[in-house]
Parts: sequence; C-alpha cells; structure tokens
Amino acid sequence: MANIFDVPSAWRDQLMPASYNDARFHCEVNSRESGRRIVQHEFPKKDLPYAEDMGRSAREFTVRGYCIVYPYDSEILLFRRDYRQARNLLIDALEAEGPGVLQLPTQPPQLVVCARYRITEEERFGGYCVFDMTFLEYGIDPQRWAPSIDTAAALNSASKNMRSEAMRVLKPAQVLAI
Repeated sequence: MANIFDVPSAWRDQLMPASYNDARFHCEVNSRESGRRIVQHEFPKKDLPYAEDMGRSAREFTVRGYCIVYPYDSEILLFRRDYRQARNLLIDALEAEGPGVLQLPTQPPQLVVCARYRITEEERFGGYCVFDMTFLEYGIDPQRWAPSIDTAAALNSASKNMRSEAMRVLKPAQVLAI
C-alpha cells in the first residue's frame, strides 16, 4: 500500500527558494494582491451606474519570512549556525535604493520595490527573527518608456501635410473656375 507522502506532487517539485535581490530567507506566508482599477460613475436621474475599467491595479506582495539558526554551517548563507549573517544581508537588500527581484516559492520572479518591512526578534526565541515585508510592483517609468516626441515639429509637419493635401484638392477646382 502506497503512503500518501510517497506520491509525487508537481507543485512541490517546482518550489523555489524565497529571496529578494539574492538575499535568501525562509518564507512562512506570502500573498499577492491586485485587481482592476474601476471608476464607478453615477448619473443624476438614472438608476443604473456605469463602471469604467481603467486597467489592472499594481500588484502588492505581502510576505512573512524568517531567518533561523541551522544545526551546522553550509555554503548557503541562510543555512548557518549564526542566523544574523542572513538577517543582515536581507536588511541590506530591503533598504537598498531602486527595484529588486522578488522570488517567492510558488510564483515567478517579480521586479518590485520594498515599500516597508518590520523585523521582530524576541529573546525567548533566540536565534530566530521574523520579517514582515511589503513589496510593490515596480512597473515601467513612463518618462523612459514613452518615446520622446518633439510636439512642435510634429505639429509643424502635420500642418504642412494638411496644407499640401488642401492645395492638391483645391488645385483642380481653380483650373475649372478659370
């Protein structure tokens, strides 16, 4: 008779180690929040509203992670007898300016910024610290993404094209009038 724990699980085989900018941590809980940006319009003397979809909301990730002592030292900083090394590396990554890559165990990597974090260490739980972290989707800077357009030149060019088209259309009419 097969044991239930002997049955392979596809999702377990694909679990990734949790990290932020290569600073690894154990992940206790993680959640992802998003949705649609909806503007609700209500009109005078109308019983039915109109819900306008303005696009996807930015994703927000809430993560509870921890660093803990390990019974022996390994090559991986997270698995050491002194948990403070992994703790300090994660603090440095969370406080660094700019975006970073957040890898959660069951989700693809995301480019995010750390909005805030809290670290909790209790004396009675020596060798253990908990991180409560909030990350926001980094997205794309609109000033770098949008192509730089010289609006004056574009308006001038459109004006010349319109004038040429008008002259082309009006020219046969002038010939007939003479």
